[in-house]
Amino acid sequence: MITSHTLCQLFIEENRWNYEPSSIDTFVLAFKHFVAAIGNKRIDKVKPADGEKFKSYLMETGRSRNSANMWLRSISRIFSWSVEDKEILPVNPLKRTRQFRITRNPVAFYEDWQVERMLRFASDLRWKGIILCAWTTGLRRGAILNLTMDNIRKGYVHVEAKRKSERTWPWEPKTKEVRQVPIIEQLDGIIKLLGCHYPFLNHRRYAHMLYMQRSGLLNFRKRKCPEENFRRTFVGIQRKAFGCQIGDFHRLRKTYTTNMIEQLPDHIVMSLTGHKCRKTLTYYTGVRKSFFAQARKIASDRLKKGSLPETETQFKEVV
Repeated sequence: MITSHTLCQLFIEENRWNYEPSSIDTFVLAFKHFVAAIGNKRIDKVKPADGEKFKSYLMETGRSRNSANMWLRSISRIFSWSVEDKEILPVNPLKRTRQFRITRNPVAFYEDWQVERMLRFASDLRWKGIILCAWTTGLRRGAILNLTMDNIRKGYVHVEAKRKSERTWPWEPKTKEVRQVPIIEQLDGIIKLLGCHYPFLNHRRYAHMLYMQRSGLLNFRKRKCPEENFRRTFVGIQRKAFGCQIGDFHRLRKTYTTNMIEQLPDHIVMSLTGHKCRKTLTYYTGVRKSFFAQARKIASDRLKKGSLPETETQFKEVV
């Protein structure tokens, strides 16, 4: 009988071309933790209680609730496939396993002075360009690092897929859609000064990436983030600028979306950022404190003068 580990392998073999490499990695990682939690059971022996045991295991090993929910969805999807497509199981044993409820915090974004300070403390011109690009175009990390000089045309960044060649490696945008984003003159000037065909990689790293491609060692993860120690370097810039880490690199994309949504219609911002629905924009749009002050003033102005006591003595008389 098929075990949990074998089921995952069977699913990947038959559906490899239906999912992104990142999704395949998630399926593999999810079942790795699932097997660690309940053992490599035969799938007909997996019970609903094993779903709760898996959740407990993830919490005990320090995983976040977001990660736990993502892995639980991945496992449940494969079990559903075994029921609906392969008819190996009569029912999905994890169908009724509930995901963790997560409190959604307000969207955090960088203030202008914070970005300007990061630019000032960036280690070199290349990193100044990376931060400026994320702040003024809203591109994701992978899209920035996979930009080539051919993508910069007439004042626009053209986010588009790349094929394997002597100068490039395969890469596709996350949304699978080609789009163009205007760039500011300062960023265009930095890109021209950097000189490399992949401007946000140094020449040594670019040559190494091409060498790995010729050697057959260039996997999906390295193509997605071709810069080594990216997060460590970005955190180092923040520690120099502020004394500690105040946010991640993806927050620059949220900052861009927040800036654009305050000035442009929703459908234009969706076109610039590559979002497919307005609901997604709410996960990337923060609210400035100045708007809270404006809301307080509006609420205060609606209150008619004299409708409430104005002094402490008058309040006591009312009580």
